[in-house]
Amino acid sequence: MKFTVVSSLHALQTLTALKNAADDPARIRAADWALRRAPRDQGESRDPGFRVWYEDVLGVFYSIDDAALRVEVLFAGPARRSH
Repeated sequence: MKFTVVSSLHALQTLTALKNAADDPARIRAADWALRRAPRDQGESRDPGFRVWYEDVLGVFYSIDDAALRVEVLFAGPARRSH
């Protein structure tokens, strides 16, 4: 199954800024690919229907509509792993 990923205006603007500033924009595109292919396998569940996921360079809060095969990214921002 392949999901359609849509983003709120704020999330879209943040994602665009992160891609433009990233040393490796492919890492951010890889996160988008993961949400399209397996959104339930990413991150942790929150309130019913919502998930939060922190990838190496990106954090997202999103919801999944299984019936419509749609992922809605509500918030996105930079994420940093502590060492």
